[in-house]
Amino acid sequence: YRLNVITVDLPPLRERREDIPLLAEHFIKKFAQENSKPVKLITPEALRPLMDHEWRGNVRELENVIERAVVLCPAHSIGVDLLPDEVLGRTSGSQVFQHRADASLFDIMEDCERRIVIDMLERCEWNQTEAANRFHVPLSTLNQKIKRLNIEIRRKSRE
Repeated sequence: YRLNVITVDLPPLRERREDIPLLAEHFIKKFAQENSKPVKLITPEALRPLMDHEWRGNVRELENVIERAVVLCPAHSIGVDLLPDEVLGRTSGSQVFQHRADASLFDIMEDCERRIVIDMLERCEWNQTEAANRFHVPLSTLNQKIKRLNIEIRRKSRE
């Protein structure tokens, strides 16, 4: 195999903003098919923050944002509510992952996993069955994670 045959210089994604809608559409199709999701498009309101974001991680960062949104999307279109805070400009990526200087990789990963599970439970109004379905895992697996991560289940008030 020849790997270094030609060199292609591509400017960073933040300098090619016109490519973002096409890349987002491509990733939506790819991840909707991989995850058997009915997602078809991204709303104009959700596309706006994607166009404004700096994309320091370039196309891979965009790909990860779209994959997360597709997996969490309960409908046919991705809305602003499915975009991470750092894309919406609410926090910087470094703030999201701030930990003690002596935190182990295990502690950091466990904290991230805890945040993801809580985020999904909140999106599902703390319905564990629905959250398990959206994660594509058995309810028992989600319950084990909830217990291991010491997540306190919030019950909806019956008014």
